Amino acid sequence: MSGRGRRAALPPTDFRKVPVLDADGLVLRPVSGAGNPLGVWDFRDSPGPVDFRRALVAALAAQGQGWGSEDTYRTIARTLRLFFKEAATAEPPVTSTEQITVEWWEEVDRRHPCPPLAAVIRRAPGLPEATRVFMETPRRRPPARRGRRRKEAHTREELKTIRNAAAATVRAGRLRIAANTAVLQRWRAGAIEPGDGDWSVGEVLDELARTGDLPRYRSSNDHSVTAYAERTLGFEGNAASLTRLFPTSDEIGAAAVLLIVHEAWNLSVLKKMDVPSWWPNADREDPAVHQVDTDKARRGRRRYASNTLVDVGEGSSGRALRHVLELTAQARTTLDLLGRSTAKLLVGHRGLGGGENLRDYATGNVLDGAIRRWQQHALADGVVLPQRIHAQALRHSAQAHHGRARNNTQTTHERDYQLLDEEVRDASRGAVELGLAQALASARQTVAMLLVDQVDGETEEAAELVAKEAKVDIEVARRIVGGQLRTPVASCADFLNSDHGAAGTPCAVSFLLCFACRNAVATGRDLPRIAYLHQAVESLRSAVTPAVWAADWAAHHARIGDFLTTYTTTDSRPRLVVAAVESDRELIHAMLERRLDP
Repeated sequence: MSGRGRRAALPPTDFRKVPVLDADGLVLRPVSGAGNPLGVWDFRDSPGPVDFRRALVAALAAQGQGWGSEDTYRTIARTLRLFFKEAATAEPPVTSTEQITVEWWEEVDRRHPCPPLAAVIRRAPGLPEATRVFMETPRRRPPARRGRRRKEAHTREELKTIRNAAAATVRAGRLRIAANTAVLQRWRAGAIEPGDGDWSVGEVLDELARTGDLPRYRSSNDHSVTAYAERTLGFEGNAASLTRLFPTSDEIGAAAVLLIVHEAWNLSVLKKMDVPSWWPNADREDPAVHQVDTDKARRGRRRYASNTLVDVGEGSSGRALRHVLELTAQARTTLDLLGRSTAKLLVGHRGLGGGENLRDYATGNVLDGAIRRWQQHALADGVVLPQRIHAQALRHSAQAHHGRARNNTQTTHERDYQLLDEEVRDASRGAVELGLAQALASARQTVAMLLVDQVDGETEEAAELVAKEAKVDIEVARRIVGGQLRTPVASCADFLNSDHGAAGTPCAVSFLLCFACRNAVATGRDLPRIAYLHQAVESLRSAVTPAVWAADWAAHHARIGDFLTTYTTTDSRPRLVVAAVESDRELIHAMLERRLDP
């Protein structure tokens, strides 16, 4: 229902969803949940029997329900075409899903790994059950890929150099377009008289702004730029003339680099990014705060988010976005005039030719190519840059050096970016060492009780082991082994010199503090009581108020838990609780009820 309580309009009774498969079952035309087309994927020219191809294309259509990325379809469609070629060239050829054996699939998957393709093939009818089970079973990564490898990244200084170079390219393009746009506006406003030097420039720019192309001869055999346009623009050539109002591919690549360095956006996020449609400071004409919507499909239900970019001057993320908006504004205006309206942020002229090459960078690998071309041309012009710049390394570097999560969780930020960055690891080594030392000191103060687990009976060997491990006198060790110094939780090696009382006076604190006393020595026979004690204290959590738990029980519960975590395994603790006999349980309850206090 709508916000005012009206029922939403239903589709007409004769409405039918447009099929995503053509009649022959070999052409797939998927649509996203928002109704946007996701490309046309034609398998009619792939080798192999029609029924075999039709079954797998139908499986792709079924698997793709809910997908919203054209790039995802592009990747899987490319791999499916390779799969058809592998099937056709196999000996003997694989001509039906019934022939997809485990052995053959392993060989194909090794050459063309694409996990989503396995999910597609599993949907195809007739697939052998053994192959289906094999595809569904998670595979361990090869040894060379296991573990957390350190990611390729740029240093902080390299990142700054890249940002400055990209900003310079965007600035040059923005100023060029602004200067030509100013001439165009003056010409359209009648502020330039015929015969003035800029009048002919304004006239040519007007056609370029309306059509996305320069004035051309329209004869059947000649579509070259008119001599008038060439003279007017100084014979600078088609490519240079087109970029008087539109950004070049290099400049779009630089814009992508600039935004990645500032905001650590994925390339897929940038491809789909629209211009801001809402400004938190309600100042559309000259916004100081831009709110940008992002779409990161890999985050699943959390794919949609927003980023706030604040313009506080040169070098800020908000100013960088403003420059990119100014760089691409005329391109969006011209596309609107051509009936191809777009809200995409990254729009420019992607080649020679006319208005048909004025388009966005939302599909395929054109944005990757634009970044590569920008770097190549910048290096050729003498700009000092790292030898290899690509979006993944830039994003990783920005994540690591910005010091906070960008478009992911804090856990992902720390695990996948900061932990794998060489510079962050080196800079953090001192702090990590200090933290570990402090943690160790705190642990020793918190849980000081020692466990000597290998004590078996009241033998002299057991006493010598306790004396060695607990560093106590052999006579005290014999009394510990003999059970003469036992408390409800352990044995006390020095009753008159407790860590929690004055030296030379008998210990008078709760037995729960034995876990924080260096005189306490536990043996294996104490573990069932300790495990039962931890369970009993845990059960108190729901029986007391949070304030009482925090004040009276939380520290003891944590200390006992730390002791068990240090000396026992998760699987063994339930067995230890069961091993506690009735007398042990009564002793623990008496201690918790303060019936054993002195």
